Amino acid sequence: SNKDVINGLSGAIGSTLSISIFYPVETIRTRLQVDSTLMASATSTSTARNSSTFCLIYKIGKKEGWSSLYKGWHSMVVALMCLNFVYFYCFHLLRRWLTEYDASGEQLEEIIGWIKMQRQNKMIVDLVVGYLAGVFAVLVTGPLWLVNTRSKLQGVNVDGSDKEKSTSGTKYRGMIHCLLVVSKEEGILYLWRGTFTSIILSLNPAIQLGVYEMLKRHHLLIGNARKIIGTLEPFVNALFSKFISTICTYPIQVIQTQNQAGIQTTNNEKKQGQAIVRGWIQELMQNIHRQGIRGLYRGLESKLIQTCLNSALMFVVYERLKSA
Repeated sequence: SNKDVINGLSGAIGSTLSISIFYPVETIRTRLQVDSTLMASATSTSTARNSSTFCLIYKIGKKEGWSSLYKGWHSMVVALMCLNFVYFYCFHLLRRWLTEYDASGEQLEEIIGWIKMQRQNKMIVDLVVGYLAGVFAVLVTGPLWLVNTRSKLQGVNVDGSDKEKSTSGTKYRGMIHCLLVVSKEEGILYLWRGTFTSIILSLNPAIQLGVYEMLKRHHLLIGNARKIIGTLEPFVNALFSKFISTICTYPIQVIQTQNQAGIQTTNNEKKQGQAIVRGWIQELMQNIHRQGIRGLYRGLESKLIQTCLNSALMFVVYERLKSA
């Protein structure tokens, strides 16, 4: 319906405005996840005072130029607009279908019974619908996220290596060029590298939206002060819900970013016949073995700053546009 399209467009516009403001922090987060030397400098006790997220932004801006902090911005905006349009459109469409569906039929009797039973537990409905919408969105936009990661990391030696383990081998002249080069040199299916991880990570927006909608229904964080609820409520609710979902899923995001950057965690050997699930678990365990549990939280500080503020601003714009 038109309302579902409006929800999708509101999410897309809100995400574009918010990521444009906080993009340098997103760049730092990506760099920290794939560059262990940058991570070491950011966590060293001797340099801690000078290696906060904002200090790293300043250092990289001075060293590589301020424009380097906006590498991949265009591809990020396109990917995020597509992702959030699909996500919010599917979320509201599926939720409306689940809450209104009243068909009958013997083969659907059990499913319909479960749906009717869960209508009273709206948070479960939001979690299920949020996850399904997230899975569909990442399948549609997967190649765009790989392009964005490659664009941001051009000229950067990933994993702290001085060898030719860098994304700088090929200079991408834009999104289309990157898509063509990657599909030609590494195969079309490589464009969906890390998609299995993205499917798992669909838990992130599902948890966020489930918590957000629950807080929104009950006004748990700021009460019923109607004068300030218009702007403050979505900001605070989105900030809190994104914090919870990010903490729960961040280690998976680190593995995903390393996959998209092309890092091989097994002595650069490509395991072409390896099962996806087994390969992902193996990568996770090897990451822990090489860098410890702490390595799975590389860039968490910058991620929390970027994603929580970004989400809070996005939901303020989203709610305003949706109700306009």
